[in-house]
Amino acid sequence: MATATTSIALPHKAYLLPNAVPMWPPVWWTWLILAIALLLITGALFLLYKKHRRNAYRREALAALKSNAEKLADSGLIVLCHELIRRCLVSENKLSQAALPAAQLIDTLDQKSPAKYHFKQLGEVFVDGPYRGDITLTPEQRERIINNTRYWIRKHHA
Repeated sequence: MATATTSIALPHKAYLLPNAVPMWPPVWWTWLILAIALLLITGALFLLYKKHRRNAYRREALAALKSNAEKLADSGLIVLCHELIRRCLVSENKLSQAALPAAQLIDTLDQKSPAKYHFKQLGEVFVDGPYRGDITLTPEQRERIINNTRYWIRKHHA
């Protein structure tokens, strides 16, 4: 049995396109770009992790301020704020600054913070508060002390 093959005449033979170029294996520089992207992503994640660990003391101080601020009396709140500020300075390895007396420490902190958050604006109650036993704060003063301390803990570059 003989099979007959017939050729089909294509009317638009000139318009036929060649077969598509296969996408695999990719060109040589694709691997280079993927390796560089992987290194950049790994480096960025490593830097974010280091920053997260470096700022752990800030998170701890903010948590202590949040959990204890409402429980403490007025004098206890002022002592807590001073203690947290000094703890942050020690964590930043600013031991000489942390050892300053309260008035000098407040002056030093106010030099590096915006005027809205200066501790001197809180008055002598905040500066001399740890050394006095009978302190009564208004709710506005109390809130302002907490907000200024919270801002300083978040934004300081001691």
